[in-house]
Amino acid sequence: MRYEPLPPKFHAQNRQRLSEAIGQEAIAIIDTADVLSRPGDFEYPFRPDSNFYYLTGIDESEAILVLAPGHPNKRLREILFLRETNDFIALWAGRRLTQEEATARSGIQTVLWLEEYTSIMDHILPDFRTIYLNAESQLAPGPLSPSARRARLLKQKLPMHELRSCVRILGEARTVKAPVEIEQLRRAIDITAAGLQAAWSTLRPNLPEYALEAELTAEFTRRGATGSGFSAIVATGKNTTVIHSVTDATKIGKTDLVLTDVGAEAGYYAADISRTVPASGQFTPRQRAVYEAVYRTQQAAIALHKPGTSILEIDNEMRKQLLKEIVSLGLITAAQAKSSEGNRLLSKYYPHTSHHLGLDVHDTGDRATILKPGMVVTCEPGLYLPEEGIGVRLEDDILITETGYEVLSKAIPSAPDDIEAMIGDYQK
Repeated sequence: MRYEPLPPKFHAQNRQRLSEAIGQEAIAIIDTADVLSRPGDFEYPFRPDSNFYYLTGIDESEAILVLAPGHPNKRLREILFLRETNDFIALWAGRRLTQEEATARSGIQTVLWLEEYTSIMDHILPDFRTIYLNAESQLAPGPLSPSARRARLLKQKLPMHELRSCVRILGEARTVKAPVEIEQLRRAIDITAAGLQAAWSTLRPNLPEYALEAELTAEFTRRGATGSGFSAIVATGKNTTVIHSVTDATKIGKTDLVLTDVGAEAGYYAADISRTVPASGQFTPRQRAVYEAVYRTQQAAIALHKPGTSILEIDNEMRKQLLKEIVSLGLITAAQAKSSEGNRLLSKYYPHTSHHLGLDVHDTGDRATILKPGMVVTCEPGLYLPEEGIGVRLEDDILITETGYEVLSKAIPSAPDDIEAMIGDYQK
């Protein structure tokens, strides 16, 4: 295992909160994610469903959690179903968790094999008329998740039962991170910082973008990351003006900027860090002007993070600042900025916003969610000038505290002088 599991007490507390939310008259059935296959009889690396992992700490496929808080038999109030190891699985994929190991990992006392699911549930389900599932809707279009497939089957099998989603309940709970979750996020950020340093240490003109990505991901692996929270964005030149540019073979020009938007995943908790550096070790005057505009905006916005505000409010302040900055940069006039067209014109240069962070890169919680101590969010202003081939994004991960905030990624340089000094040192 590449990561230290969270304590079973953490997952037990999460299950308790969900049980209290659904009440004594309901039952919850929580599926994990599918194993995704690729052509040629191979599979993509498995990642558990975030809600399932939050409740159990189990990262095996074909697993189901059942919560029936009102069941008269205490042994059946929490049941974990797992796929039992057989000779074929052991030979090709390795041994799976034993029931005892699953109990130690999750804190769930009743661990049964998946083959018992149907008979057990046929016995339990008639006692409950409301079933909560880990799906937004059983009618969702496109490929169905295991929970959505289950919803469709239950609707056919038990038409008189009421099916509800527990996604919102779990989403609200997951927005505030426990101390053990924050420690996982700190580790993810530390691994990301090491990956960035490894990539920057090799940065030279004429290197292809993918060479920097290789250094990043190699360092993530060396430090035991469970993967990347998302596909790395390593962009140079005009590619820096594409928000989700796919890392490719574009070679780094001597006077190019290099934008990286990356995040290691540690124990399934993801970092999300963006930095923009000059390939030569020194910004051109125009690049520095754009960079400083974004840096000033971010520093002012970071100071606004505190309980009681929201990403939406902070983003509105960033937009006001960036509107002034693009006037100073000569991109629009002062009159345009003051007009009703101002925000629309700004969106050409700044089209995205910040978000919550946790088990998912774009974690539960939206822009209007009121910030509370324990929440972790990003702060990521940017300016993108396609006509000039200049794109700058700065993104840090912010923990909301009782008195304000902590920049979890503060050790990663971002001030323009520090960036130039660092890249210059690497190139000596």
